Amino acid sequence: MNASPRILVTGATGLLGRQVLRACRSVPGWDVVGTAFRRVVPGLERVDLSHPAAARDLLDRFVPDIIIHAAAERRPDVSEKDPEGTQRLNVGATATLAHWAAARGAFVIYISSDYVFDGTTPPYAPDSPTCPVNAYGRSKLDGERAVFAAGAEAVSLRVPILYGEVEELGESPVTVIAKNMLNAAPGERLAMEHWATRYPTHTADVALVLRQMIERRLADSNFKGIFHWSGDEPMTKYEMALVFAPLLGFDPARLVPDARPPSDGAPRPKDCHLDSSALERLGIGRRTPFAQAIPAILAPHLSRRDA
Repeated sequence: MNASPRILVTGATGLLGRQVLRACRSVPGWDVVGTAFRRVVPGLERVDLSHPAAARDLLDRFVPDIIIHAAAERRPDVSEKDPEGTQRLNVGATATLAHWAAARGAFVIYISSDYVFDGTTPPYAPDSPTCPVNAYGRSKLDGERAVFAAGAEAVSLRVPILYGEVEELGESPVTVIAKNMLNAAPGERLAMEHWATRYPTHTADVALVLRQMIERRLADSNFKGIFHWSGDEPMTKYEMALVFAPLLGFDPARLVPDARPPSDGAPRPKDCHLDSSALERLGIGRRTPFAQAIPAILAPHLSRRDA
């Protein structure tokens, strides 16, 4: 593959996509284009990937060597209420991109999820049996299958719950915890889930992993398959809230750990810890400690609140 590849990043205004676009554009010689649909900003291509003709038209105009497919419906509760719409984006659009890539010899990196597992027997290796418990997890697993069934040269990168630089605190399922704490009434006690174990992973770290994976592919045409990348700090939402509390001026005694599984919304797996050792053996990866990353992520939103 050309050492100066043309790279297409879908979902480039999303939580992960913004960081991926930034990481890829930082490499001299890489020609990088990002796509978006609802939140289009200057420098991005507007396209509705759920319309196959529109997706193929974009691909034919840009002719990428590498496609990083980060666009997705990633909210489990939305997916549970609208499984058909989720399938159109998470599976149908993925299949369109993968078939084009297979026909043109392009390489696909598909962003998948730890929710392809049921969370009962962690840690999970890339070849562990899959068994999603909700519509979102099923759609991501179906997307993986669509990529490889198309015959594309591809990687599926499974990642867990993500956090990072956000446009507003509700954008990430991690920082929305801080938003709820800030919105609580004075003195109000907040119940925080203390049941599911998660491994919050910084989007900037995942973006670096993706850049390193591309560099690996450019050097080794046999690099493909299913891989995992994950933070290594097990935390419940209650434990994340304890990290937020001093930064928000929130008395941690007001946080009430709730050890019951969630009773509303999409079913959640209990512990989908991903084994990332395959990438680690290749020298790929970085992990930013959660407590180290969070202050800079929250700071802009706290300053705006105080203004």
